[in-house]
Amino acid sequence: MYYVLYLTTGSFLLFQVLYTVIPLLYSKVMKLEPDLEEKTLSVLVPAYNEEKTIQNCLDAMDGLNYRNHEIIIVNDGSRDRTFERLQELLDLRVNYRKPNQRLKYKRVRGFYQSALYPNIFVIDKLNGGKADSLNAGIDYADGEIVITLDADSMLEANSLKYVNQYFYDPSIVALGGTVKIVQGAKRKNGEIHETFTGKGIVRSQMISYIHSFYVRKLTQSYFNSIVVISGAFGAFYKELMYEVNGFRSTVGEDIDITLKIHEYIKANKLNQRLVYAPEAVCFTECPEDMKNFYKQRIRWQKAFVDCILIYWSKLSRSFKPGISIFFAIDGFILGTLTVFTTVFYLIDAAFSGSNLFIAFLLFIITIFINALQLGISFLLCRKYGGHFTLWEYVKMMAFSQYDLISYRLVLMYINVVGTFKYFDNDNGWGFVERKGVASIGRNTSASAR
Repeated sequence: MYYVLYLTTGSFLLFQVLYTVIPLLYSKVMKLEPDLEEKTLSVLVPAYNEEKTIQNCLDAMDGLNYRNHEIIIVNDGSRDRTFERLQELLDLRVNYRKPNQRLKYKRVRGFYQSALYPNIFVIDKLNGGKADSLNAGIDYADGEIVITLDADSMLEANSLKYVNQYFYDPSIVALGGTVKIVQGAKRKNGEIHETFTGKGIVRSQMISYIHSFYVRKLTQSYFNSIVVISGAFGAFYKELMYEVNGFRSTVGEDIDITLKIHEYIKANKLNQRLVYAPEAVCFTECPEDMKNFYKQRIRWQKAFVDCILIYWSKLSRSFKPGISIFFAIDGFILGTLTVFTTVFYLIDAAFSGSNLFIAFLLFIITIFINALQLGISFLLCRKYGGHFTLWEYVKMMAFSQYDLISYRLVLMYINVVGTFKYFDNDNGWGFVERKGVASIGRNTSASAR
C-alpha cells in the first residue's frame, strides 16, 4: 500500500507542475474579429422541471450579440409547469419542421415556434433523460454547430461570437466554454460584476470552478487532452454528433461524448482536436445546500466511474497518448484511487503514530500547491475578463485555506461514496433543485417577455 502511495504522490506532483507551468506560460486571449461571417448555431437547452429557472436562461439569450442562431428548448416530460411557463413567455405555435431521424430518442409530442421570438423553438417530448433530450435537439437542429446548455445557465453576451470564431480553425471539431457561478454575478450598467459572496458552500464552488477551468482545462487543452467538455456549455459540429451516434443515455453523458469524439478522431486518423475556449462564458446556478451539492457530486462521481468501466480497456488502442494519460492517471488514479490510499494512510498514521511527519509534510506541500495554482487561476481569470476586485481575490485566497480542511474533505467522502453508489444502477436525471436566482440577462423582469 505504501508503494502505491509513493507512486501516486510522485504522479500527483508531476501533474501539479504541468497545471502550474502550462497555464502561466501558454495562455493567450483571443481577440474578436468583428467582421467574421457568422456560422449557423443551434443552442440546445434540455429542460426537466425547470419552471423556476427557464426565464433566466431566456433573458440571457435575449442579450446575445449574435444574429445567426436558433434556440431549441427541449421539455423532457417535466412534471412541473415548465411547458406552461414556456407557453406564457414565448406564445408557442405549432411548427412542422421535420427531424433528420438520424438519432434515437423518446417520442416527440410536439415541435413549436415562438410567435414573439422567431428564433426560439420548443420540443415537447416524453421523459428520457438529458442525453435523450440532446439527441432530439440535435435531430431537429438547423445549425451547422450545436451548443449544449443547461436550463439554469446564462450565456455572456459575446459567448456565441467566440464560439463562432474558434470554429474557423479547421482542426477544431468541438469545444467547451468557461462556466462560472451565477450566484456571484450581477449585471450593472450593462456590465457583469462578479463578487465573492454567499454561503460557504457557494464560495467553495466559485473557487473550484475558477481553478478547474483556468488551470486544469487550459492545461488539458494545450495537450489536446480534454477529458470532459462541460455539459453546461459545450459546442460541436452537428455532423460529428451524427457520426458518433449522439449522446449515450448514461449518468455521464458529458464525459462519454468527449471520449467518443476522441475515439472517433483516433479511429479515423484525423488531425482534429477538442479545445477549451476560455473567452466564451456562461453562468450557471450551483447548489446552495449540502443536500443538493451531495446529489450533484455523487452523480458526477458515478459518471466518471461509468466511463472508466466502459473505456478503460480501450485506452491504449483507441485514444491518443495525451487523453489516455490525463483520463487514466490524473482522472482515475489521482482523482479516485488516491482518495482511498490517502484515507488508509491517514488512519494508519493516526493510530500507529508512525509517518506523522510525512503526513504533515504532504499537507504543507498541498497547501503550497493549492495557493500557487489558485494564484495563477486568479491571474488568468482577470486576464480573460473576470470582474472580481483585487480585494475579492484576497478573500478567495484566504477562504481557500479553510476550504482545504472543510469542503475538500466532503468531496473526498463523496468520491468514496459515489464510487460505491454507482453500482446501485440509479442513473436517472440526478435532478438538483433550482432556486431560480436573479438573472444576469439584459431583461430581468417578468414583463420582459
